[in-house]
Amino acid sequence: MTTNPSSHCYARKIAACLAFGGLLMTLQAPENAAAQEWRLEPEVRLGVEYDDNARLRSDETEQVEIEGFIVEGSAGIAYLTPRTTFRVIPRARSRVYDEAIDVDSNDQFLEVDWTHETLKGRFSINSDYSREAARTAERADADVDEDDPEEIPTDNTGIVFSNERRDRLRISPQWRQELTERLYLDTRYVYTDTSYDEDAFGPLRDYTDHRITAGLGNQFSERTRGYVSGTARRFDSDRGNDVDGVGVSAGVETDLSQTTRFQIEAGVENTDRSEGGSDSNVVGNVSVLRRLETVRLLAQYRRNISAGGAGRVTARDSLALSANKQFSERMSAGLGIRAYQTDGLGDEAVTFQERDYAELHAEFSYALTRTMLVEADYRHARLDRTGMEGRADGNSIILWLVYRPTPIVTSR
Repeated sequence: MTTNPSSHCYARKIAACLAFGGLLMTLQAPENAAAQEWRLEPEVRLGVEYDDNARLRSDETEQVEIEGFIVEGSAGIAYLTPRTTFRVIPRARSRVYDEAIDVDSNDQFLEVDWTHETLKGRFSINSDYSREAARTAERADADVDEDDPEEIPTDNTGIVFSNERRDRLRISPQWRQELTERLYLDTRYVYTDTSYDEDAFGPLRDYTDHRITAGLGNQFSERTRGYVSGTARRFDSDRGNDVDGVGVSAGVETDLSQTTRFQIEAGVENTDRSEGGSDSNVVGNVSVLRRLETVRLLAQYRRNISAGGAGRVTARDSLALSANKQFSERMSAGLGIRAYQTDGLGDEAVTFQERDYAELHAEFSYALTRTMLVEADYRHARLDRTGMEGRADGNSIILWLVYRPTPIVTSR
């Protein structure tokens, strides 16, 4: 398959329109002028990286060690009022390696978030665009800073040995409206458009995924709420393996204490495949989030139907664990673990979408000054492609020097 350049241009245009549209909506929102605040949050990162198995290959003769440098810069722009938050974060990253294989990359990212609250409702649009090397884009990220179970990503594929690049645009508007003092309506739509620069024989495929969820929730008490929801999806792949899906689920979320939140959800999702066949799968999640003064802990088990670059939707069991500790004003550390088992739907033969993946991520940060930090980042990844190459292990270390000046704030 040859890449369609217009699709990349189209994705970039949408991302730019999101940033501009969010800015216009923010500026036009009727807010108290005395409470408005603009923030500029720049950051520059310089890194030295070592990876002993850059493409996660199981055959020792095909394993490649790489050493190189990373330069990364971002400039977050935020507009804040009592009811509205608008944030744009453009980021660019360049990786340069002194190796024979082509693993150098110049990557671009854009995040746009807009949230507006009313007396009885809340509307938000979260979106991000990325263009980066498939080697890094297709690895799961055991994020040590994640503190929201709903934001843990589900569409990483674990196919990391391609030389190509990935363009991905994700847009997710969400609306919550209070119907009574206890009853509320919650809706969310997630659109994902992913494309790869690859040939017709590569394992990665372009796809779009539309998913809409709507539900009713009830606040039983100050600490506990319950909800029921329905979901529908449409998955289109250039491989022709299109999928329609519908599902229902119910859940309970409760604050066990002022510092601990527990959530459990269970349901069923049915999928119909264009090449024939239908499946029903149990879905759901169990998560615990604990926030203390200097410690944050998150644990989640989730089973869901997930889209990915292997060209099909899959049933995925995933486990995410993270812990973050602030030892002092200058020193902090974090530990994250992400593991998943992916199975293809139906009775088809074993393909690239069936695999087990696990990643351990350890991070240490120390502030030299108020604006200068050093960070150490270690990751161990394990990939087992069922019936394919067997198990592969890889270790990577990045040492960062981070310049993060004091945000420039303008209030009026």
